[in-house]
Amino acid sequence: MESDFTKLGFANLITTCLGSRSITAVYSYSDILKTIFYIHAIGGDVLDDVKILQEQLKDHPRMAICSADTIEYVAQELKQPNQEIVTSNVTHTLNEHAGFNQLLPALCKRSGLLNTADSFTMDYDGHIVENTKHDKARNYKKTDGYYPVICSVNKFPLYMQNRKGNTPESCNQLAVIEQAFENCDAEKIKIENFRADASCYEKKTVTYLESIAEPVKYYIRAEMNAALRIALEDEPDWEPAMLNYQKIEVCAIEHQVFGQKKYRRIVAYRKKVKGQLSIDQRDGYSYHAIVTSDTADPMEIIEFYNQRGCEGEHHFKELDYDFGWSKLPFDNIEMNTIYMYATIIGYLLFNIFKYRYSSKLDFVKPQMRLKNFILHFVTLTAKWIKKSRQHILQIFTTKDYNPLWAPP
Repeated sequence: MESDFTKLGFANLITTCLGSRSITAVYSYSDILKTIFYIHAIGGDVLDDVKILQEQLKDHPRMAICSADTIEYVAQELKQPNQEIVTSNVTHTLNEHAGFNQLLPALCKRSGLLNTADSFTMDYDGHIVENTKHDKARNYKKTDGYYPVICSVNKFPLYMQNRKGNTPESCNQLAVIEQAFENCDAEKIKIENFRADASCYEKKTVTYLESIAEPVKYYIRAEMNAALRIALEDEPDWEPAMLNYQKIEVCAIEHQVFGQKKYRRIVAYRKKVKGQLSIDQRDGYSYHAIVTSDTADPMEIIEFYNQRGCEGEHHFKELDYDFGWSKLPFDNIEMNTIYMYATIIGYLLFNIFKYRYSSKLDFVKPQMRLKNFILHFVTLTAKWIKKSRQHILQIFTTKDYNPLWAPP
């Protein structure tokens, strides 16, 4: 795997985006990030599992595995000051690292995860990371922790901003989206579509997406206010359809939103409500709407938007359970943000290597989660032996790993 890092130019890429440590430092930033990746690649879920990693790899001639203390020192070095925004007498705390946010799309491009010849869909979403840190804050679900937001493409995070739990997704979202687009543009990653929930249903955000030089189709969940509901209730042209094995009706209308005179396309669907009706369901239907710049068939737009569940959110589950977000090691948001970035790098590296190995080995599949990958690829008996002044890895297995070392 070390040869894969060399082919990727990982060390140079990290230095370009994060800079270099002191010349007296034993471990580089790339060594630190690789160590965090290896911790999770052997099934570890807390920082102290690095001790097991050091024991297992003590005879490896090339891997530089640092200690948990070193990782903590580096988090101290890289941490950034918090940004505070006050709205309605509530203080919102944000934290991000520009170098890491530059690194994420660069790594995806360099590795081939994202091909610059293709066009992509960017998803914007937030995720509650529950914890008991001293600077936690209570979120809308009445739990404590952080509430980071991520812009992702094909489940690959390209931009992250961490926040305390009391900060909603809508806070500062336009600045995040603008910077994410700029970083992608710098790497020649073309974004053709943008999807988000109602947190991005704001005039400034929609206006920005409409102003981008390269046309971007947007699909944003619309907030159901009184004016929009009345317009949908008065609409006569509803067409029957099926969505997730349920009967619905769909329509598309032109409607003035955000208090502007400009009309924008609203694609909506409604379904019959069973049981007692709420005050908003006076005609017996529940309504759902999407504001979009796409002129395609309404059902196509609804189905494309609903793919957010698979393409725009599932990486949160993997970050939580496979890459340590559920067990953050430090006691403040500044250092934990750095650790979260590091584990995102680990998540991207896992996907890079998984896709590469799956093209050469029949027992590695592109859809594998980390645990399955460890079971089928990582877990085996091996021993480093020294012969004729060379270190040779002797593997005891019936699986054929030889294609990994075969010339391309």
